[in-house]
Amino acid sequence: MTLVEHQNGQPNPVELALSKRDHSALLQKINAHYGKAKQARLVYERQWYVNLAFYFGRHYVQWAGAASLDNSISDTSFSRLHEPAAPPWRVRLVTNKSRAIIRGEHSKINKEKPRGFVIPASTDDQDRIAASAAENIFDACWRGLHMNRCLRRATFWKLLCGTSFIKDWYDKDKIDFAGVKGAIQAEPVSPFNILIPDTQEEELENQAYVIHVLAKSADWVRDHFKVNVQPDSYSGGLLESRFLMSAGITSSNMPKDYVAVRECHYKPCSEWPKGAVVTWVKDRILNISEDWPFEHGDYPFTKLEHIPTGRFYGDSTLVDIIPLQREFNRTRSQLIEAKNRMAKPQLAAVRGSIDVNKITSEPGLVVEYKAGYAAPAPIPLQNIPGYVIQEYDRIQKDMDDISSQHEVTRGSVPPGVTAATAISYLQEQDDSKLAPTISSLEEGVERLGKHFLSHVKQFWNAQRKINVIGENGAFEAYMFSKANIRGNTDFRVEAGSATPVSRAAKQAFIMELVNKQIIPPDKALRYLNMGETAKLYEELQLDARQAQRENVKLSKKVKVGGQWPFGPNEFDNHQIHIMEHDNYCKTQEFEELEDEIKIAIRQHANAHKQGVVAASGNPMLANDPRLGAAAADNGQPIPQDAGEQADPNIPSPAMGGTEGAAPI
Repeated sequence: MTLVEHQNGQPNPVELALSKRDHSALLQKINAHYGKAKQARLVYERQWYVNLAFYFGRHYVQWAGAASLDNSISDTSFSRLHEPAAPPWRVRLVTNKSRAIIRGEHSKINKEKPRGFVIPASTDDQDRIAASAAENIFDACWRGLHMNRCLRRATFWKLLCGTSFIKDWYDKDKIDFAGVKGAIQAEPVSPFNILIPDTQEEELENQAYVIHVLAKSADWVRDHFKVNVQPDSYSGGLLESRFLMSAGITSSNMPKDYVAVRECHYKPCSEWPKGAVVTWVKDRILNISEDWPFEHGDYPFTKLEHIPTGRFYGDSTLVDIIPLQREFNRTRSQLIEAKNRMAKPQLAAVRGSIDVNKITSEPGLVVEYKAGYAAPAPIPLQNIPGYVIQEYDRIQKDMDDISSQHEVTRGSVPPGVTAATAISYLQEQDDSKLAPTISSLEEGVERLGKHFLSHVKQFWNAQRKINVIGENGAFEAYMFSKANIRGNTDFRVEAGSATPVSRAAKQAFIMELVNKQIIPPDKALRYLNMGETAKLYEELQLDARQAQRENVKLSKKVKVGGQWPFGPNEFDNHQIHIMEHDNYCKTQEFEELEDEIKIAIRQHANAHKQGVVAASGNPMLANDPRLGAAAADNGQPIPQDAGEQADPNIPSPAMGGTEGAAPI
């Protein structure tokens, strides 16, 4: 790559700012680090290209010398993938089991979203509230950054190559999801873009440095570093000839319109006591930051791993599937060739007796041969041995065992298996091999959560409006800044929350509980996870939602017209209100309320119980202790909690009281 003169003939401001360092020595050193890390990765990179080729259906590729394929490529570190020519009669059938297996694993891993929470720094109420605010901020960042999509893309590379990464950072010039300048950023990074020096060290944080190679346009480099450069790569030096050819793209026809911009992140060491981030192109340093940019102190990368290998890079299922996939395609192709020979058998004829050019596959063709010669006759064919047909089934079974995708995973169950428990058990056995992959995903989300909250703590000076789904499904808007989280950045992911769960088995289990009358049907609708039943459940929950909003209003000391809005309405469903209020009284949140609020909530519940008595017209219900019908002489219900006394300052419950609006 050749650099052009600086813009407007002015000196490069980066060089002026960093004139104290010997750029030539530093450039030579970081290029040596880059070359060493790239050389250490070659053995893994070779397998990644084969995995890519098989995923894209190029199952007959072989390695060949670079010079025979693309003389314009000077990198001869290892050979290129190509498909050797074959005779026209040769069958090359491709039944792409590899892509189906990757798609199946991808669907399983992304089926459930990891559930996380923030652990308060102490038992203090302020830290508990701050931890709740941190959870809301994390959820808003997750939605604003479209992290589900980011996670899907990172998972794709993890399954295909065995390892992938997610990079997160803070960009002070970007506008975030709340419309404020300064945004947390995150993006998936393929393993082709990350280089590390020690491939035997499993932990990312234990690496001495991490190099991230970015594919950027020359305009991007000019805008960010005020330097004009010439493009030198297809895509940052990564989508090179071997990469493109593995996907079936001829690299010689691709223009070089990218610049390979490299970032080297150094951990604190003797040369860089506080750590550093060096950005450079092939022959020029663009920027040096001699301080770690983030308070969390980690590399800004999160590593996701598929199959553990005891080394830095994990493995893909395709490593074991590819030999079987080759044999599967070869066997199928040979069977088709045998079928073609049987449909159009080869002929034996005396030399000179017929004109072989006139023999075609035309039906009813008359074959003329010279008199005195024997007529052409089909060459007898041997029957295909039975073990050849059986080999096809054995290969399929081996693929199922290696990928853990048996018939129950593909949507069918063995004959006679109908119980939900049995189906769940079979699917759990298939999913058990994904335990390390799921654990890596959960640990990755946990690390991202800590990084996001650390960015908030470090950079969020201005308040941001965040919409959250509050209690009981109500939408609420809050203004948050870094002061609201009070340093509570200890984000944890619930272990096993990302484990795939079969929807069919879950629904069958719920229906079994309904049939055995363990749970009522209206409760079952909530957990069936079906679009139609979800709408029906919401319609049935109108009264429950109303009662829950009453709990929120009372717990937050919300008054309407200067009075406690705890009086029942004439249209209330008293039985449901009683159940919801009693359930709320069993929660820890209720236990932490002030005594005045507790008494108000209990009096409100008792008023509903009196409504049940009044509506029944049965005086015998007045003695039912479950309805709390006992009342003082003035008609005001007595609180149910032991030791509670009615507060004379609280107004007596009035039937038909006014309800306040839900928090918006």
